[in-house]
Amino acid sequence: MTIALSAAVIVLGVLLLLLLGSQVEMYRTVEQLREYSGLIDQPVPLDLPSERLPSRVGLPAALDDAVRGAVLLLSDRCGTCRSLAAALDGAVNPDLVLVVEPGHGADGAGELALTYRLDPDRTVVDRDGRIASALGIRVTPAALVIEHGRIARATTVPSTRQLDMILSNLRAGRSRGARVGSEAV
Repeated sequence: MTIALSAAVIVLGVLLLLLLGSQVEMYRTVEQLREYSGLIDQPVPLDLPSERLPSRVGLPAALDDAVRGAVLLLSDRCGTCRSLAAALDGAVNPDLVLVVEPGHGADGAGELALTYRLDPDRTVVDRDGRIASALGIRVTPAALVIEHGRIARATTVPSTRQLDMILSNLRAGRSRGARVGSEAV
């Protein structure tokens, strides 16, 4: 009886190891699929505009004097933009300015700002797309980092986690070379 019980425990242990190995292989495959399809949560650096003074591209003039700040470009046509706006939950960081571009409807951006209770004092509605055009940015959501009154960096913002990293770096006052994860922010 003891031998049979020991054999059963060994067989169950081997089966457990095989199942664990197959699960690890499955996670590796899923990670490869995410990487191949571009679903990895990493910001992509964007080209900076030739004009680095925020007010000259249509952003609020107060950013010209800001030691540090960020601009988040959103569109009402973008699902990720809507999730970022929902994550802000009406509490826009004082270092953050939102630029919302309406989609098909003329008042789409206004609806987005009302739906997600975005602070009207910190939200700019870019109805004709002039700001995005002046910046040369054709993708949303995107973030611009302002340092000493100049546009220092621009990246995509693929998730709320990445937005939180950008905002925490602003609060911490990290400099240009600060690294978060594997990307410079």
